[in-house]
Amino acid sequence: MTDATFDLVVVGSGAAGLSAALRAADLGARVGVLTAGPLLAGSSPRAQGGVAAAIGADDTPAIHAEDTLLVGAGLNDAGAVDVLTRDGTRSVRRLRAAGVPFADDLGLEAGHARRRILHAGGGATGQVLTTALLSRAQEHRCITLLDHSPVTALTLSDRRVLGVEVSSSNGLTPHVNARAVILATGGYAALWSRTTNAPETRGSGLALAYTAGATLADLEFVQFHPTALSLENAPALLLSEALRGEGARLIDDDGREVVNPLLPRDVLARSLYRELSQGRKVFLSLGHLDPDHVYAHFSALAAKVRDTAGLDLARDRLPVAPAAHYCMGGIRTDTWGRTDVPGLYAAGETACSGVQGANRLASNSLLECLVFGARTAEAALNDPPDAAAHWQTHALPTVQPGVAQPGGTRRVIEPSRLGTSLDRDVGVQRDGPHLERLAQALPAPEPTSRADLLVASLITRAAWLRRESRGAHFRTDYPLPDPAWRGRIHWRLGQAPVFEEVCA
Repeated sequence: MTDATFDLVVVGSGAAGLSAALRAADLGARVGVLTAGPLLAGSSPRAQGGVAAAIGADDTPAIHAEDTLLVGAGLNDAGAVDVLTRDGTRSVRRLRAAGVPFADDLGLEAGHARRRILHAGGGATGQVLTTALLSRAQEHRCITLLDHSPVTALTLSDRRVLGVEVSSSNGLTPHVNARAVILATGGYAALWSRTTNAPETRGSGLALAYTAGATLADLEFVQFHPTALSLENAPALLLSEALRGEGARLIDDDGREVVNPLLPRDVLARSLYRELSQGRKVFLSLGHLDPDHVYAHFSALAAKVRDTAGLDLARDRLPVAPAAHYCMGGIRTDTWGRTDVPGLYAAGETACSGVQGANRLASNSLLECLVFGARTAEAALNDPPDAAAHWQTHALPTVQPGVAQPGGTRRVIEPSRLGTSLDRDVGVQRDGPHLERLAQALPAPEPTSRADLLVASLITRAAWLRRESRGAHFRTDYPLPDPAWRGRIHWRLGQAPVFEEVCA
């Protein structure tokens, strides 16, 4: 690869990145899509549950928005939620018209007041959707797809992003120039050792943005999927929320139901965590359902469970435990994907527009990629060169004024131990002493830090600072929400963290 110039560079080839690239190309822009590994790696192809959209006769975007706000625990940006639910309905209808093979029947998942989940591919919705978007991108004359091209830095001039640097196999670092750069690199849930994510989703885009001077926010809010297959010496395998929507039960060794399977994800994850902490096992069971119905609706997932674990999805009891799954935090953006660094944009799980709040409503993530990917491309092409987002911030709310961050002076965490350390100290349940201990053992978040250690350090500090429980962030020493903490913590290189209030 040699130096190249595009109108727009998109980093990431998941649903958000491809949606952005396609929208920009349809507007006539020359787009370069760069991804560190294969084109169909990352989180989007792994998504099983579906896409949430208000297309049913008894549903409306307003009802969908109400559900999203309720699950988000007071931390959603209401304007972003309105964009998601209103534009999302139109986006899904366009995809259907373009031939994406969504099933006719709508599914139900936890937190949704209506059946509004569209599925495809027998439990492989993300794979079907991303493959369809990629096929369109490969055929578009204005899009150049560059796989195995890891971005190592953003190119800056007078604090404006003008492209990226890419590591090549021959040791050279080509420059890829562009009017604007969109980061769509996914989240950071693979930092935990027990995770449903692909290994590459470790916050690389957040580290790039933070090092370039952009603001990160909501890093403490990490959603743990309650029902990931739990087998000894085997990676966690996501068992879709849709299984519970179709009637799967959560039972103990004696076959008794231990908890309502349709509780919101954060509540359910904590309930299962407490069961497991007391030495009991929990199983997901579909044995009371018609096996033919299970195989018909979840053919891809049934095959995966059989091939990876030797278990029968419809007939066997499947041992489950929570696993790090989705990150509400990310690069702070407005509803058009703008960051506070001119020329730099973000979309999808990489971004934090406030649309997901403190806890994501099930199946809103692929919808976010579709809606905000396209919007971000429009802004990146149409904004003036100095366009940037701005937020009103002030000092952190604290129980004692001037509380300091953990020092980070005892740098003892090795990268190989990072995942298990996060599992232990920044998991489903947290507390101040464990968070402080880990924060002191991690290196201070500096540009020279390894990307994964930098992001983990910020996550841990954010969780330590937020002295309340809200959404996916639960602290046993502060078990209730505190109105003073209704807002998001901002992190910016070389500056103390500040607080952005969210209006009621």
